Formats: sequence, structure tokens, C-alpha cells
Amino acid sequence: MTTLPVPPSPLPDLLGDPRPAVLPPDLIAVLGARLSPSAVLTAGSVVQVAEVSDVVAALRLAGRHGVPVTVRGPGRVDDGAARRLVVDPGGLAEVTVSPAGWARVGAGVRWRTLADEAAPHGLTPITGASAAERVADTVTGGGVGPLARTYGLAADRVRAVELVTGDGVLRRVTPTDGADLYWGVRGGGAALGVVTAVELDLLAAGPRYGGELHWAEADAARVTEAWRTWSAGLPPQAGTSLLLTRPRQGDGEVAVRFAWSGEADDGGALLDRLRAAAPAVRTDLASRGPAGLAVPGLAGGVESSLLLDRLSGGATGALLRAAGGSRPRTVEVRLLGGALGWVPQSPSAVCHRDARLAVRVSGGAGAEDRAATRACAEELAAALGGDLGGRTAAHGWGTTPDVLARTPPPAVRDRLAALAAATDPHRILEGAAPGGRSQRSSAARTTGEGRRATARPVSSACSRWSTSSSRPDADSAVTEPASTRSTRTGSRP
Repeated sequence: MTTLPVPPSPLPDLLGDPRPAVLPPDLIAVLGARLSPSAVLTAGSVVQVAEVSDVVAALRLAGRHGVPVTVRGPGRVDDGAARRLVVDPGGLAEVTVSPAGWARVGAGVRWRTLADEAAPHGLTPITGASAAERVADTVTGGGVGPLARTYGLAADRVRAVELVTGDGVLRRVTPTDGADLYWGVRGGGAALGVVTAVELDLLAAGPRYGGELHWAEADAARVTEAWRTWSAGLPPQAGTSLLLTRPRQGDGEVAVRFAWSGEADDGGALLDRLRAAAPAVRTDLASRGPAGLAVPGLAGGVESSLLLDRLSGGATGALLRAAGGSRPRTVEVRLLGGALGWVPQSPSAVCHRDARLAVRVSGGAGAEDRAATRACAEELAAALGGDLGGRTAAHGWGTTPDVLARTPPPAVRDRLAALAAATDPHRILEGAAPGGRSQRSSAARTTGEGRRATARPVSSACSRWSTSSSRPDADSAVTEPASTRSTRTGSRP
């Protein structure tokens, strides 16, 4: 890999032993003296960086004193910031778009900004789930966007990553230079370093079709069952998710998100069967670019996730019960498959690409809401036990990596841990043991021989919506024609 030059900054030991629970003012003052003039220290230990050298200074200080470091995501509230350094890369706002079909962005750039900058060149990025996410955050988690079934993960299109590792070294990694770290940083989350820049391939711009359809709570059972059978037969050019939402006050709602990479008329025809289930109360469907198909805002609250091989006939009732109750909650089921299951040109640490669906349960951030969300997700995992394929639930904040990267298998976890040990000798980066903080569901556990959990009814944590629905005779399979595989464009910078 290429090591990029950064001016040295020797640091005295200001902490001593044992380490204090609150970072002392002298240490913060030392860091402040080493930051660029435009960088800002807020809340005592939050570093709003303006230059890459600010990231290097923060990690070198942290390594010298054994101070944990975390990266602040957009909209994130940091608990316990006084006990660690929090790096906010929002000031790294570089955007360069090449007409040859690639872009370079700083770690603070969001997908909507990149899309706006690429549009005059007739180009567009393949985004993550939200246009408000930062590009760097998305690719380190994998990046399952609205068109992922057609074009693969956002991480699959990355040419190069520049990051500061836990030893305070600025590195540039590519498929041929630092290939191990290049593999790990795409999907390894925050385990391997603080990303400062990403270079990625773009696509030729052109209208795609999609948006949302909304139904009343009374139609939730019919729409959920219709979506379950309809989505199973969609081609890879289509992406979709089902959302069952329970607000803190008022009636619940069911919505379907849809993205189509072909002609608008063909996409509309695919939706006709779903529309026949019940009259939608609101629709927002139009031709728009990939960034316009992504969710405009950021996901909030606490989140648990499941990965499934299928949704069997009994899943509809379990999902409706999971979205019930008096606490605010959203249950989202996203169709995977398609290009997500194909071997990418440059493999990454993203796992479970063979999963067919992902379920995410999110709720309020209060302690009681968090506990209820987690309990509901575990009971849902038990109810869907036969559909999990031996996988377990993952729990964590919505700012954690994408669902495919949250619970890596032992071989991937060990490889990531070895990379982290080589570049972060003091283990200062939070998340340095990928998957270690994800607590596995006791309701959906497998044995060493891969035995699946036994399904049981959802009862206590998840309350009932109406579950009257018909069951089809069989589940459909999704075909994945190799002719739709995406290719890279342009020459490498």
C-alpha cells in the first residue's frame, strides 16, 4: 500500500496510569495546538476536522495515550464523548468528477452532493440507502442502495480509499496496492481506520423509475402478503422494500418503496399487481436518477436486523405483530438478491451476500423504546426461525454498518482483527473487533452443526395488527441473468 506523507507531531504523555474517565484539559490543549487553523474542538473532545492532517494528529495523540477514537456520523449524538476522541470528518468536502467516469470525494461528502456534481458530466453515482449518508460511511459498511439488485453494492464500485489507520499513518489502498486493507475497509466499518477520501466509479446518467406507495393500516395484511409473493418474482432490475410503521401517536401505515432501472412503463406494469391488493392512499412515482430513488433523510433510532433466505407463508402475521403495539416502531423488509449475490470484481469484507431479504426493526432512542425494539426483534427472529437459514439477529445503532456487514462469520472477523492488529497496535479505534459488539439473538441461535432455531409465536414484545390474509401454495424464486452484471467505466486516476 502507499503511505502518504504527513508532518510528524511528537506528543508528550499527559494521561499517566490509570487512565482517567474524562480526558484532561491539558491533553485537549495539546491536540488543539496541532490542528489546522480551520479545525474546531467542540464538546471538549469532538474534533471537527478541516484537513487530513487533523485526523492524523487526533489518532497519533489517541495512540500515544490509549484514548478510544470513534467517527461521528451525520446527525449522531455521541454518548460519553468526554471519555474518547470523536472525529467529525464533515469538513473534508472535496469533490472531483472526471468525465472519464469516476469521482473522488472527501469523507464529509454526502451522496446528494456527489450526484449534483456528477450530473453536469452526464454521470451519476450508485448510492447507498440514503442520499443524506456520507459516501465514506456507506462504502465502509457495504452500501445496499435502492438499485443494489441491479448494480451491486456501493462498495463494489470503489477504486481507492485513503484512510488514517490506528497507528496514525495516512494510507492509500487499491485493488493492487494494499489489497488486504482495501478488502477490509469496504465492509469492515470503523475497524480499520478513519477514511479521509474515496474514489469510485460512476454510471452514465439516465432516468430510472420509482418512488413510494402508501396504504392505510387497515390494508396492512393484504398489502404485506401481496408484497411477499410479488417481490419474490421480481427481476434484478427491480428493487423494493416494505415498511410497516407505527408512530407514537395516530394510526399505523404500510408503504412500499420501489426502484426500477428500466423503462418507466415497464416498471409501472410491474406495480399493477401490487396496486390490485388494495387502493393506495398516496403515491409518489416518477422517473428520477439513482440519488432521487434513495431515501432523502437519515435513519434514526435503535435498530435490529435479520437476514433471511425467504419469507414463508407465516411471515406476514409475524411482521404485522412486530409492527404493532403502542411504542413507535418501523419494520422494514428489503428484497436482496440479484447483483448483490454475484461475485464482485474486487471482493470485500461484506458478508452474507447470498441472503435473499433483510428485515430491520427500528424504534425510539429512549431506554424503554430501545429495550422494546430489541425484544421485539428477537421474538420476530424466533417466529421467522425457519427463514433465517441459521443466521442470528444483530443489534445496534442505525449508524452502524449496513445489514450485510453487521455480523461477519468467524473467518472474516478473524481476518479483519488481524488487519486491525497490524495497523492499530493500541486498539484505539472503536469497532476494532468487527462484530464483537453485535449481540446475537438467543431466540435464533444455531448449533455447531448449523441446526436452525425452532419457530415460536411472537407474543410479548410485539403486539398484533390484523393478520387476516391468504397464503399462496409456494414461494417463487428470483432469477439472476448474468447479462445485467455491471461493468466499470473510465480509466483509473
